[in-house]
Amino acid sequence: MAKKKGRNYRSRGSESGSFGGTDSKFYKSDQWKATSKAVLERDGICQWCLYMASITPATQADHIVPVNRCEQEGINPYDQTNIVGSCRSCNSRRASYEAKGNHFNTFEDWVKFLRRKLLEKRHGI
Repeated sequence: MAKKKGRNYRSRGSESGSFGGTDSKFYKSDQWKATSKAVLERDGICQWCLYMASITPATQADHIVPVNRCEQEGINPYDQTNIVGSCRSCNSRRASYEAKGNHFNTFEDWVKFLRRKLLEKRHGI
């Protein structure tokens, strides 16, 4: 029987960098928990939804430049200027776009991209 290679497939040992991979201890660390809590206290509303003219409570701290790229970009993964409050839906959507090769390093570039995608969806493009 063939192995399922879909959204939930996790390759063991193919993590990139010190922080990458789903098996990383990064998200379980006390430092990340404190950083995440501080970001959610700062950003009570999903910053992605806010710029899409919607109000949604932020439930997750979302890296603008993902953790697995922070090291190669020279960014501290705990730097709060690279992290925003996000709802689960936006965090997942952006992770999906990132996995498909849409890499942006600034909040503004992500907002432009997400707005364009929203317009395309609304107009059936």
